[in-house]
Amino acid sequence: MMNVSKITIITLTYKNWRLLNKAIASVVNQVVDQKYKIEYLIIDDGTDDFDFDYVSSLLKDTGLDYQIIVNQHNIGTVASFNNAIKKSSGDIIIPLSADDEFYDYNVLNDIAAEFDRVDAYIITGLRVPILNSIECQSLPSNRDYALFNNSKLLLREMLVGNIISGASTYYRRELFDNVGYFDETYRLLEDYPFYIKLLSTGINIVLLKRKVIKYGMSGISAAGSMNPVLRNDFLIFYNELLTRSKINYYERRLVLYFKVMSKKQRFINSWKYPDLFLRAVFNKVFHQ
Repeated sequence: MMNVSKITIITLTYKNWRLLNKAIASVVNQVVDQKYKIEYLIIDDGTDDFDFDYVSSLLKDTGLDYQIIVNQHNIGTVASFNNAIKKSSGDIIIPLSADDEFYDYNVLNDIAAEFDRVDAYIITGLRVPILNSIECQSLPSNRDYALFNNSKLLLREMLVGNIISGASTYYRRELFDNVGYFDETYRLLEDYPFYIKLLSTGINIVLLKRKVIKYGMSGISAAGSMNPVLRNDFLIFYNELLTRSKINYYERRLVLYFKVMSKKQRFINSWKYPDLFLRAVFNKVFHQ
């Protein structure tokens, strides 16, 4: 793999473009080594009242190499992200949500340096949830670090609960050339099926033990009750798992119980899945 020379930052918006000032300021405030070129893409997925002029005014005097792209129709997060990657030209792809911000001024430098140091296809960093303006414990937590040393253990853990966030996970462009883009069968769930695919085919996900973003808790996947479109994506994912020989019966049960079923359904069906019900109770008591 070649050393990183250009970094692409991608911010996707849909009905949350008014929050962009935080993300844009975060990009502008990065102190980046001159050996790295930066491009910044903002893609809105068909928001009816998207204010192009307002967003342009936020970027106008920043000195950034930027593009603002507005989809004519809402096509979903997955297709929108794929299109953004295809329009970009960076060696590495850095997503940044509209309501997130880089943790400090040196994040981009450290991510690029880590890609060069470990020669990785995909790197995930530590995200810091922000709730009521207060920093919470960074994730993944310390107890999960060891999982990244064993792709099989990480895969099993991911089938129970996704400890990797797409908001703080970064990609080398060659990864998409080699394995393809995110699966557009899904509307919102671009990252999770992609990570399972990588891990099940032996591609490791590297953990950068460094806080990379302050993570807003208002997004779709951060909400307490799952968005119905997102739940349907998990159902599609479960049905797709049934066709995979490398995912065994127990691992499929994990996805069905922890990802497809609602909390109410898990409780009602606890007698069918006593082992998984007890595991859920254990996780709630000891991992909260």
